[in-house]
Amino acid sequence: MSERRTAIHSYPTFDELRSRRLAERRAAAVRAVRDAEKVAAAAGGRLVVFGSLAEGGFDERSDIDVALMAVPAGRDGDVALDVELALADAGFTADVIPERFLSESLRNRIAERGIEPGALG
Repeated sequence: MSERRTAIHSYPTFDELRSRRLAERRAAAVRAVRDAEKVAAAAGGRLVVFGSLAEGGFDERSDIDVALMAVPAGRDGDVALDVELALADAGFTADVIPERFLSESLRNRIAERGIEPGALG
């Protein structure tokens, strides 16, 4: 009599699935910000990421918070919109704030905890 083998399936837990999905979403957000950075660079500017993507806690409901730096007033609004649209095309809601509209407290937070897209892990 031959012995029948029964495959034992090990299904991932909810926490494992969620963790995997969040890691994939975060990686997609990092790629999207790096791509959007090219829009800012073409205008002579740069992006600095702050909020949950830079500081931790990025989840299913998180948006992407980005400061647009070094783009002259008069052009910064159009460039911010182009960056926002690039992030939207990648499937993310974003707050893109031109440097001249940063409050002092937000400017300080960005200086302390902001991360340039290339340095996002």
